[in-house]
Amino acid sequence: MKKRLITLIILFANFSIQAEECDFDCTLQRHLDAIQAKDYEKFETTLTQGDRLTFILPDGRYFQDAKQYRDILKAWLADPNWTLDYKIIAVEKTDQMGSALLLVDYNEKERDGKPYHLDHYLSLIFKKEGGGWYLVHDQNTITHLKDQDKLQKPTN
Repeated sequence: MKKRLITLIILFANFSIQAEECDFDCTLQRHLDAIQAKDYEKFETTLTQGDRLTFILPDGRYFQDAKQYRDILKAWLADPNWTLDYKIIAVEKTDQMGSALLLVDYNEKERDGKPYHLDHYLSLIFKKEGGGWYLVHDQNTITHLKDQDKLQKPTN
């Protein structure tokens, strides 16, 4: 009886772990939903478990330490002063890597005494680690688009 109970516990534990795993598309959506909800705990579940997570800000500052990335993004997600809308421009995926390019409309209610706005591209790269997909690269690049709706999608 005890052996049977242990077997059932192991089976249910494996099932619950698998239920939490997402494919690339699910992980990307979970990541983006967590940002818009400013939910750090959910956001953190999409980040690499490794020590390196490349992060490039629109001004060119570069970080590669995963802990530093977590600290920066935890503080940012705790700030109620901003909103972020996005349009997914391109998605590429293989068995081991997936990337998404987004056009982001970022706004802060106040920065240096006045409203702040930034249009930028956001490039996210996720890598398959174990059974899940995790962010390994986050790059933000300024764009000077005047009208986001006039953006032409690249042709193949």
